Amino acid sequence: MAKKDVEIIHPANKLKQYVNDPRALNAAAIAKAEAAMEKFTASIDLAAEAEPDLKEMQAAYQAMKAQPQDCTAAARRIFDLAHDLRGLGTNFNYPLITRICGSLCRFIDGMTKANDTQMEIVRAHVDAIRAVLHNQMKGEGHAIGTQIAEGLETLVREER
Repeated sequence: MAKKDVEIIHPANKLKQYVNDPRALNAAAIAKAEAAMEKFTASIDLAAEAEPDLKEMQAAYQAMKAQPQDCTAAARRIFDLAHDLRGLGTNFNYPLITRICGSLCRFIDGMTKANDTQMEIVRAHVDAIRAVLHNQMKGEGHAIGTQIAEGLETLVREER
């Protein structure tokens, strides 16, 4: 076999120039962005904004209930809505929404059929999400909400 000339190419690392750049993100820029986000989220009523999603989640639950032996599409829609609300919960200071929606996502992910117990667990999550938003249970310190979230998480662990 004949020898072949080999050329090794080392591409330029263009990101490296930004790592030590004083114009790169710094604490002041981060604080400014966080303040802007806080101002933005304070101006929005998540409960009102989420109402269409809650109605759609309820409709998907009803579709799931109507066809529990083939509920893939309805379960996926509930998952998608809960996943989106989970992220909004964090941004809008609704840690219970983040927690309950996370529990619902873990439970319903990949579900193709549901028995009566599973349907009740989904319904309990949907009801809890609605209650947290309608009662504007923002921040920490909601003992009843925390107990509900813990109960839902226990149900998910036991049923999955």
